[in-house]
Formats: sequence, C-alpha cells, structure tokens
Amino acid sequence: GTLRINQEIVGDFQIMAEEKKATGKIKENELNFKTDIHAVLMGDSVLDTFYWLSDKRRDVRFELDRLLKEDNKNAKCTNLAVDESTIYNVLYGIQPNRGYVRSRAWNKLEPYPVDNAGFVRPLYLVRNLKDPTHVILSIGGNDARAAFASSFNLEGIYKRMMDQGIIDGFERLVTEVTKVVPNIILVIVYHPLVTSCPIFHM
Repeated sequence: GTLRINQEIVGDFQIMAEEKKATGKIKENELNFKTDIHAVLMGDSVLDTFYWLSDKRRDVRFELDRLLKEDNKNAKCTNLAVDESTIYNVLYGIQPNRGYVRSRAWNKLEPYPVDNAGFVRPLYLVRNLKDPTHVILSIGGNDARAAFASSFNLEGIYKRMMDQGIIDGFERLVTEVTKVVPNIILVIVYHPLVTSCPIFHM
C-alpha cells in the first residue's frame, strides 16, 4: 500500500509536468520538468512514508528526488512532512514521534529538521527555504479520522469538522503556503463523500 502510494505520487508529478509541456500550457517564464525544480513535501504520513516501508531509504522524498534528477541534476526534493501531522501541526509545528526519530537515525536517514525545542515547523521552514518551486501537500486525514471516530453520520461529521475549525484551518494553510510557493499540489487520498465540502472546491 505505502509503496504503491509512493509510486503514484511520483508518477503523477511527472505526468503533470509532461502534460503541461505537451499541451503548450507552459509559458516562457513558467517552470517545466526540465528546470531546476525544488519540490517540498509537507503534511503527514502519505508523504513521510519511510517508517512503513521494508526499504526505508526509498520513501517519497528519495523516489521523487531521483526522478527529478533524471531530467535535471540540479533539481531536488526536500521533506518537511512528519508522520501523524494534523493541519495545526503544519501551521505551528510538531514534535516528531521518538520512534520515527530513532528509526531515521538507525537507518542513516536525514533527521527531521527540528528547532532547538525539538519541533518541526513546516510553514516556518518553507518560508525560509531559498528556492522552493513546488509544494506537495497531504494533510487533513488525521483531522478527519478524529471526526469519524465519533460518528459515521456524514452531516454530523461535516458539522464537527466545521465546528472544530478543520475546514477553516485547511483553507488558511493552503493560502499561507501559496503566498510562498504558488505551485501547490494537493494530495487527497480519501474520496470526498461530502461533495459540498469547501476543501474540494477551493
């Protein structure tokens, strides 16, 4: 499952770039797949996948970085995603699970970019990156899961998400990210049964 998601994310990124090039939708001053792309991963375990893989080195960051470098050796992918993250965590920060931290060290992976307090603050970090061109964002699954834990009534779940500020938080996060990096790819792994949800009509 996790490996398949890795492959789909990487494949979709390549297809998107190739389709834009083929249809002539790339303007002279717009990024294409041959330019110095710097893709930044933000969000939850859909992107911070290493812990769930048999070969922990071949996570989304590794595979996307490898793919981008096939076309341009200067392209790169940076991971700011942290397993278990919620919308609040991407906005304000998260202290990574110690198990994930130890596993990264044991497998000789790049450590999470924590501050002096031990927190990863993705929005702050992306604002301070030198050259990000694309953000790939997967978030909201952990927020929605908490809402589903209390009810299976869709109207009740939607109201709960509204009352808890999940919808507003998502919209604010997307807005803040696009202020820094206008090219944002939203990864939605759950089919939206609530079709009127504003998240899916932004």
